[in-house]
Amino acid sequence: MSSRKNIISQSSLRLFEELEQECLTAVKYIQALKGTQLTDEQKEDILGELSASITHLRIQTSELDAKLEALEEM
Repeated sequence: MSSRKNIISQSSLRLFEELEQECLTAVKYIQALKGTQLTDEQKEDILGELSASITHLRIQTSELDAKLEALEEM
């Protein structure tokens, strides 16, 4: 069990860190949308960035899910 714990830690740490950063980025854009004095152009820009962030999260979670499933099969 100890070696499996090390495998999870070593192989997934980078993905967890990237996922954490992208989650924080998405939250930043969500908070920005709550601004009361945003122009339509600013809202459009923020929504575009949020959409890109969400797409990146989908990719990251898919990769992480595949790694975790592979570890379960060990």
